[in-house]
Amino acid sequence: MTRSQHQPAMPEQVLAHLDIQPAGTYVDMTVGGGGHAELILEASAPGGRLLGIDRDEQALDMARRRLARFGDRVQLFRQRFSELAQVLAEAQIERVDGILIDTGISMDQMLDLERGFSFASASSLDMRMDRRQALTAYEVVNNYSQQQLYDVLRVTGRGREARKVAARIVSFREGSGPIQSTAQLAELIAATVSRPGRGKQRNPAARWLMAIRVAVNDELAELRRGLQTAAEALQPATGRLVVLTWAGHEHRLARQELRRLSNPCTCPPALPCVCGKQPLVELAVRKALSPERAEVQRSPQMRSCRLHAVRALGEDERQTHGDHEIATSKGSDRE
Repeated sequence: MTRSQHQPAMPEQVLAHLDIQPAGTYVDMTVGGGGHAELILEASAPGGRLLGIDRDEQALDMARRRLARFGDRVQLFRQRFSELAQVLAEAQIERVDGILIDTGISMDQMLDLERGFSFASASSLDMRMDRRQALTAYEVVNNYSQQQLYDVLRVTGRGREARKVAARIVSFREGSGPIQSTAQLAELIAATVSRPGRGKQRNPAARWLMAIRVAVNDELAELRRGLQTAAEALQPATGRLVVLTWAGHEHRLARQELRRLSNPCTCPPALPCVCGKQPLVELAVRKALSPERAEVQRSPQMRSCRLHAVRALGEDERQTHGDHEIATSKGSDRE
């Protein structure tokens, strides 16, 4: 799903759940064009500090221009979620007061047809967030086996259609040669999954292109590692983590991982905890928040956005926090 670089998503809720303090230290792990970072720096003035992380060089260039007025209160790093510890070490920071992760791909990236994210891109089949990496969508689409393609595509939650799309891609490339662009791929997928009589809706290839992008950029593993490293980097008792997700697979992963971090105990719910695993955070939001209607009306793409938030536990709280809290919340593990 897409987000605007220029209009931060759910800005009031993000700032409220980060609990911005005037001299706090914050990390925007997907700084993008700097929209949320700008709000955090304004709210934490005059002494607040922000570390901005992104693996997209173009995004960092935009953020650098937008945030230049904040001077040395800002440091930007070209890194991945999973490399947060390296960023903090380089910045000589041990713990931070708040961290934001926004998983959405920006409109600026989508509109750059050379990047190959959009189904309108007729010149590229790339989809890399970080163009230093070797793996591209071209490699996935043209060299993965049918089973590998199915494994990539089933992130959509549509197993039967995923098999159909994977088979069609393999059949096409065997008969007609490599698929050269995202536009060509989108046309092939749309012809495979479109159903007669359906009304107007988003491009039928959109969810499948998203699945390929997720695989190219290892997005699920990065988000999982990012949530863990973020929780470990928060100031005990006061640190806050806010996560914005935009698609079903992201909603599920964020919900499950944050609940695991809030209750890592693996003991049977009816028995006392003997595994010794202690929680790092507590859930500040039991059910992910949706944007207000007015925000969706202004930006229809916001309809799919969800906000998750947690607070870091102090050392004493980790000892007394309920070990089996997750057992009582299994019934609400849906949105």
